[in-house]
Amino acid sequence: MCVAMAFAPAFDNHELTPMTAWFIAMLVLFAVIFAINSSIHSYLVVKYAKADKVAVSVGFYYMSNACGRLMGTIGSGVLYTYVGDNVGSLAGTNATAGLAACFLAGTLCSIVAALITIKIDDNQEGLQCGPCILVRPQEEEEEEEEEEMLHPVGDPAKTA
Repeated sequence: MCVAMAFAPAFDNHELTPMTAWFIAMLVLFAVIFAINSSIHSYLVVKYAKADKVAVSVGFYYMSNACGRLMGTIGSGVLYTYVGDNVGSLAGTNATAGLAACFLAGTLCSIVAALITIKIDDNQEGLQCGPCILVRPQEEEEEEEEEEMLHPVGDPAKTA
């Protein structure tokens, strides 16, 4: 969205219909991704919590979430206000540039969060979302490898 706002002619020319279509499409896409991501986060908080500390873990998660939203709101307000062509009277006048900066900052924060998340090692239990297995448990992988070693593909003993 940041790239579209920074370089698309519709945003340079302030054409309301294409700008509105972009915003609606991007917000719907964001809402779908956010809903899926939020449900996975909630599941993981409960999954990783110790049995006697679930309430504390869930409370900490929601407190952290609220602090992140507060900081994001303040940060995006500052970006929106001060990014733009004219900084007379301590504020920019280009709302498109301010909004594009907000989208860019959000994207960068999401990339940092994804890089941190990559470090999570969950080989013991795996992660399953409905019928889709996202990360298979380590034992299941080992069993399949042993099965392949005992009965290679095309082995008559396996097909019998």
